[in-house]
Amino acid sequence: MKDRSLAELLETLSGPTATPGGGSAAAIAGAVAAALTRMVAGLALGKRGYEDAQEDLRRATERAAELESRLLALADEDSTAYEAVVVAMRRPRSTDAERVARVEAIQAATRVAAEVPLRTVEACVEVLGLSADVAEKGNRSATTDAGVAAILAEAAARGAALNVRVNLQALTDEEFRDTSEERVRGLLAEAERQSKAALEIVGKRL
Repeated sequence: MKDRSLAELLETLSGPTATPGGGSAAAIAGAVAAALTRMVAGLALGKRGYEDAQEDLRRATERAAELESRLLALADEDSTAYEAVVVAMRRPRSTDAERVARVEAIQAATRVAAEVPLRTVEACVEVLGLSADVAEKGNRSATTDAGVAAILAEAAARGAALNVRVNLQALTDEEFRDTSEERVRGLLAEAERQSKAALEIVGKRL
């Protein structure tokens, strides 16, 4: 995804193919949120009036850059994971052995297709935490940009969670399903908390 222009990316998303789809779009939205977070922190680095926050801002800038790259990679991984499910579904099923192998392949691929967007949710929640931090400590003139980052990151987390859940429904491993669903619920609760905190800070700094 990172090597495509914005116009190329949107054209690909709107195309008649199943990938890239919503999972990739969610990861890209998370990457945009990370980039905005990095900008807000970076605009206060080395500036008067932000001396006490320099170390925190530097760490936020570095971590946001890492998350931006990670989320762009997850956008590609999401497409790859879905394509693997499609390939598994197309496996032959003429004999009992083939049918068993096909089911096993589908289950394995679907598990990965759930794990990838779960990592996207995790990354987006971390971006949310950073956005709240830079909303408070970053360049005051860019406070609303931190708010936009928080809104995007929460939306990205919720979008990726949808992809986790739709794939969990197709899995027969109940323990993995239950553990993953519990993880998703916890992450979304944290996302909501972090987003609310960030937007409250933004409102106070306007």
